[in-house]
Amino acid sequence: MSFVVDFAEQFMGFFEFVGDTFVGMFTGIVPILVGMLTLIQFIVNLVGESRIEKMGQFLAKSSLLKYSIFPIFAGFFLGNPASITMGRFLPEKSKPGLMEAMFRNGHPLTSLFPHTNPAELFVWLGVAQGIEALGLPVGALAIRYVITGIVVGVISGIITEIVFTIISRRNNYEV
Repeated sequence: MSFVVDFAEQFMGFFEFVGDTFVGMFTGIVPILVGMLTLIQFIVNLVGESRIEKMGQFLAKSSLLKYSIFPIFAGFFLGNPASITMGRFLPEKSKPGLMEAMFRNGHPLTSLFPHTNPAELFVWLGVAQGIEALGLPVGALAIRYVITGIVVGVISGIITEIVFTIISRRNNYEV
């Protein structure tokens, strides 16, 4: 009988822990996200949507910019999933590579700018909590994380574009 009571107490303890975690996130990270989204919307309104789109068109001209700065620019100003719409400035052959670069940068970018992909935020918060428990600086990890995401995004974006072009030609699809 004590087994059943212990199980019930542990079961309820688990949900108390989940509730405490939820309240901690709701009072900690949600105001940050709302503030950041408001700031970004203010910047977009101040600069003008047409200027942001022109900047996107400019960044799409170079392969290096297209797979490094362009995904970060789109993620920062539009967030996930709206950043995907920036692909309209690219030729067809570059769109799969851009998606690959955006997916590679989505999680790392969240470490510095939580509004870019809030769904990934909980993963980063778990990593950050472990780093803090070790007494190490989280900011340094976040910077390294973003740099690594950019490098991997460029490599994977270029490779994806090459592979897409090869497959397209094999299947008589014009790129």
